[in-house]
Amino acid sequence: MYALAVSVALACTVLQVAYSRPDFGIRGTIDGVSNVNSRAILVKEYFLRVNDYIIPDQKSDIATLRDAAKTLQAIGQSVNSLGPALMDALTTATDNDSGDVNATFALIDMARLNFEGYVEINLNEQILNLNTLLGMHVRDQLVDDFYHISNRLTAVNNTLGQLQSAVVAANNAASGGPVSQDLIRQFVNADLVAQLSRHLTLLAYRIPVLTYTVTSSLENIEQADAYYYGLVQDSDRVLNEIETSGDEFNMLAGNYSLLVEQQMNQLIADYKPELSLANDWATALNVTALATVVTNLKNVTDAKLAETLKAYKDLYLPAILALSRLLPIESNFSFLTGENPAAVLVGVLIANGPFSRFCFWKYSSLLHNILLTSNFAAECYDREYNRLSTLQQALLLQIELISYSLEIVNPYSVVCGFLPPSAALRTEQCANEIASYFNIISNDFSSKLGAFVNLTSIELNASKQRLSVCWTAKIQSTFVEYQTLIPEIRNCSVTGPEL
Repeated sequence: MYALAVSVALACTVLQVAYSRPDFGIRGTIDGVSNVNSRAILVKEYFLRVNDYIIPDQKSDIATLRDAAKTLQAIGQSVNSLGPALMDALTTATDNDSGDVNATFALIDMARLNFEGYVEINLNEQILNLNTLLGMHVRDQLVDDFYHISNRLTAVNNTLGQLQSAVVAANNAASGGPVSQDLIRQFVNADLVAQLSRHLTLLAYRIPVLTYTVTSSLENIEQADAYYYGLVQDSDRVLNEIETSGDEFNMLAGNYSLLVEQQMNQLIADYKPELSLANDWATALNVTALATVVTNLKNVTDAKLAETLKAYKDLYLPAILALSRLLPIESNFSFLTGENPAAVLVGVLIANGPFSRFCFWKYSSLLHNILLTSNFAAECYDREYNRLSTLQQALLLQIELISYSLEIVNPYSVVCGFLPPSAALRTEQCANEIASYFNIISNDFSSKLGAFVNLTSIELNASKQRLSVCWTAKIQSTFVEYQTLIPEIRNCSVTGPEL
């Protein structure tokens, strides 16, 4: 590339000198020469447009996009330099009248050889790189474009060879003297000049196709970059939404315990003095069985209810926090390592095949919706709110049942102390009967308080299993669609719309 750049620089330097000192004059002496120059200038302008497209700053991290853009830009810059150099040499040749025919055409040959050398050597290397990056479509288009451009340049070159021979013959016929209009018209006929003009016109028609190939490919790269970057940004947002959904779940589901705690504390506050009074009455009656069982019941309000509440809180709140972090957010599901539909779709678009844009628009929105999994997290969590709310209601009912058992202890303990005188001898028997009844209640408390915690443990474990299954099912369905979409996208790029 360095040698090529030096050759182009030397050619341009010589061209500037030659342009200020004309070589062989056919301007004004042959009809259509001005048309040749205008066509050459038009071709030069078209060549210059090949590199007009400005490559935007890449936002995504796909190396393929960056490398393909650089390669296409290098092709545009080379064509942008070599093509105009050749056209400048041509217009110089038709404008000169100094008589140094061979020197003038040597400039054309130098510029032409530089261009042909680029097409045969450097362009093939760049196209090979594009083929590796993008597949065959851009490569096919560029090969086809340069094939036609080379054919047109060959035709121009052959005509220039005929023109050179004709001008040399005219100079020889002049025997070193001025070349007259008659001699020019004798050897350099109007048909030859018209033929050169026609070849230049056909060349001018081919270059915009090359321009379209390069610029449309770069536009696709820009669009692919914007799409992929936007998809990454949206996917990052989804990950944040998954975390937000978890935080919201932790807050809302955690709040379910507040009413449970409040009701349990209220239960303790309501019946602790009641059990103290019952204990006093049992002690006053001096019946061992009643005093013992009332003491045991008083221990329920003094300690066991608080212990049960603490066990519940120690179980429930950490479990809810763990559930809120259960859905994995440490990796980006939209862009897993290896092949993913987003990268495949971007590759199809920038390959610039016959169906690339059709396939891109067909699958871009679909893929966007599949990869955005925020509703998955919300849907999985939403299913748990009602279940945990039901758990809260069950625990509140359990507290209410405990209160039913405690509310009779004090009144029943007192009743044996108010027997009529006729039944005073039966006080101990009364106390023992009450004690027997209280023993049943007391024995039930162990199972009731144990069930309070066990029910919470069972439901929280079930919630964990449901969340895991829900999330796994959603992700697996996404993976299945991944595997389905990849061949669909590739098939679309080959066959286009299905008939």
